[in-house]
Amino acid sequence: MKLGIMGTGKIVQEVLPLIASLQPEKCYLMGRENSAARTRELCQKYSLDGYFLHAEDLLAADIDTVYLALPNSLHFSFAKQAIAAGKHVIVEKPATVHSQELLELAADAEAQQVFLLEAMSLHYTPVFRSLKEQLPSLGPIRLVNFQFCQYSSRYDDFREGKIAPAFDPACTGGALMDLNVYNLHAILSLFGKPQDAHYFPNMQRGVDTSGVVALNYGTFQAVSLAAKDCQAPVASTIQGENACLTIRMPMNQIDRYEISDHQGNVQIFDFHNEKHRLYHEFTELDRIIREKDTETAQELLRVSMDAVTLLEQLRPY
Repeated sequence: MKLGIMGTGKIVQEVLPLIASLQPEKCYLMGRENSAARTRELCQKYSLDGYFLHAEDLLAADIDTVYLALPNSLHFSFAKQAIAAGKHVIVEKPATVHSQELLELAADAEAQQVFLLEAMSLHYTPVFRSLKEQLPSLGPIRLVNFQFCQYSSRYDDFREGKIAPAFDPACTGGALMDLNVYNLHAILSLFGKPQDAHYFPNMQRGVDTSGVVALNYGTFQAVSLAAKDCQAPVASTIQGENACLTIRMPMNQIDRYEISDHQGNVQIFDFHNEKHRLYHEFTELDRIIREKDTETAQELLRVSMDAVTLLEQLRPY
């Protein structure tokens, strides 16, 4: 893979330490003019092949794949530009703000014969694949409760009127798009689309700082909580008639889960000694592109489309 990374934010700074183990043939970084010093510093720190401050320059470089990690509101325009340049695109979650945008990008990618993939790491991890395989052991599902409540490091600034993109409705920020997206991706991958869905947000300054999604699946009900303005220990559960599956960490960090039955027997499925979740993500995405695995790519894109459509329906602004 000859990789061009668009963005220098938090998630990129998690990816960059893994670059050496991922062994891309080449790797370039693109920042913005107002972050030129940080872009140069990251390029030097991780021994990248170079950096750029404009998308046109990155796309003209010797790359075949773009990893797009810009604010949500910029995903569509920059992905469209990269696909038009004949590059495979790995786009951070949520893939796009509107479902029509994702449909358009998918059509563009098919016409250009390149891959369009969403960087939702949980889909590529051994632990999530194991969890899916264990679902039948729970018996008929009755209740699902997923939680991701994490007091944001930017929330104090938000209360003082300093609005970061993660809290800016103009950048499609908020708890639903920033955190609940992980829960909803997992639920959609495990159970498919719900019959009905509603969002009950706590709104401040025009953005949802926390909220609850209620999903009706007919034979069972699911709720999905996310918060950036408060915090609680995570205990997500999938409750079946035979047993309960419990996850004690956010879905974007899952490396362990347990299953307990009505007799008090507990099975622990522990993957914490596996490689970093982003290593699994980029290794699998590289394989899909290299092997031209269109079947897997299309299935992942279907889940992405379901997620974007649901988020569009639920978004409170």
